[in-house]
Amino acid sequence: MSRRKSTEGVSIVMLYLWFAGNMFYGAYALADNLYFGLVIQPQLFALFTLINILQVYWYRYKLSFVRVAAASLVLCIFYAGLHVGMWKAIDAAIRRDQHKAVEFMGVLPAVLIALGFFPEFYVCVNEQSVEMSNVFIAFDILGGVFSTISLAFDHTFDYIASITYLIVVLLDLVLVAMKIFFYVRGTQGLAHKQKQGSEPGQEELVLQSKVDMRTEACADNASDPSTA
Repeated sequence: MSRRKSTEGVSIVMLYLWFAGNMFYGAYALADNLYFGLVIQPQLFALFTLINILQVYWYRYKLSFVRVAAASLVLCIFYAGLHVGMWKAIDAAIRRDQHKAVEFMGVLPAVLIALGFFPEFYVCVNEQSVEMSNVFIAFDILGGVFSTISLAFDHTFDYIASITYLIVVLLDLVLVAMKIFFYVRGTQGLAHKQKQGSEPGQEELVLQSKVDMRTEACADNASDPSTA
C-alpha cells in the first residue's frame, strides 16, 4: 500500500477484525504454552495489521500525522491491556480445567479472522478486483501451512490452534480464485481501472466527432471562393 500510496480495495473492517483476532490468539498461544514461534507469530501479524490500519488513516482518510500517531497509541494500549487480561484469564481457566472456556477462547480468534475476510470479499466483488498483492497472499498461505505443520512438533498437537491457520489458508485460496477470475474477465488490477477511467466514454467520442465535422465544414466554406 505504501508503494502505490493508496489503500483502495482493502477493507478497514477486515483489518480491525484481524487485529482483534490476533490479539485473542496471541493470548491463547501464550497461555496454552505453544511453541515460541507460534507465540510470536500472532504478535507480528497484529503489528503488520496495525501498520495497514494506520496507512488507511493516512492515505484514504487523509488524517494528520498527529491524529495517526494518536490512533496508533490508543490501539497499542488497547491491544496490550486486553492481551494481558485475556492471557491471565485463559491461564486461570486452564489451571482450573475449565475446558469449555479454553476451547471458546481458542475458537474465537478463528471466527474473528474468518469474519474479517467477508468485508474484503464484498469489496473485491464490488470493485471486480482483488487489490491484495500476490506476495502478501502467498506468504499468508505459507504461514498458515507451516504454522499448522509446526503444531505437530509441539508437545501435543493443538487442534483448536490449527483451526485458525487452516481457515486462513482456505479463505486466502478463495481470494486467489477470485483474483484469477477477475483477471480472466479483464477487470483485475488498479492500473487497469485507472486506464479505463482515463478513456473517453462513447458520448464524448460522438460529441467530439460532431465538433470535428463542423470545424472541417467551416474550413471548407472559408476556402471556397464561390461562397465569397
